Amino acid sequence: MGAPPIAGKTGSPIGPEERAEYARVVEEALRSGALGEALRGAPPAAAERLRGWAHEAVEDLWAQAAAEHREWRRARAVGSSPEAASDAAPRAAGPGGDLVAALAVLVPLTAGAAALIFLVLGYLLMFAGVQQAAGASLVVTGWAGAGVAAVTASLGLGRLAVTARRRSGPARRSAAEEAARAAWRAALLERAVLPYLHHRLLDAAGPGAPAGSEGAGLRGAGPRFSSPGFDSPGFGGPDAAR
Repeated sequence: MGAPPIAGKTGSPIGPEERAEYARVVEEALRSGALGEALRGAPPAAAERLRGWAHEAVEDLWAQAAAEHREWRRARAVGSSPEAASDAAPRAAGPGGDLVAALAVLVPLTAGAAALIFLVLGYLLMFAGVQQAAGASLVVTGWAGAGVAAVTASLGLGRLAVTARRRSGPARRSAAEEAARAAWRAALLERAVLPYLHHRLLDAAGPGAPAGSEGAGLRGAGPRFSSPGFDSPGFGGPDAAR
């Protein structure tokens, strides 16, 4: 069973997909720019401490990009709505698609049947010794029809395989959803996670900060924090908010 969704300070639930995205943003922040360089010269436990504190402060950091998160959720809901699926279906299976599908079935069958008839008649005439020229013509025509049937059957099978692969693959995000997701991740990274981790870097590199302590991770994160929304003396993590 997966972990239940977290309810952030904005009241919107933080589900499994958002939780995974948040974890990726934290990892990206730990590797980025000056923070990544500082961590390479810090004690090995410093990155783990920062990671744990960032996850403990998820509700406060999440609130800094709440507007962008709402836009992402709205774009995702529009992209997965039944109306969007029904709009995409006629484009995939319109009149042109129906005609191609019908031809992919009918042409190999018709060409194969005609080839079989021509070959049987042609060889019968040739073996009977009557109308040799007509029999030879029918045999040539029959083999040509067999070639057409083989080529069109191969094309139909290839098209069927491509269609099956597209339908079995993961659903693609729409352009609007992808743009909203990128905007939310950028806001979360630049306005919340990176400033918070920069602020906590000295504490994480200190020898006395336990990696799993919520109080040590969030204590004093208010007046010195440079991101908007975290610069008031009242910010002290989830305990202070309650």
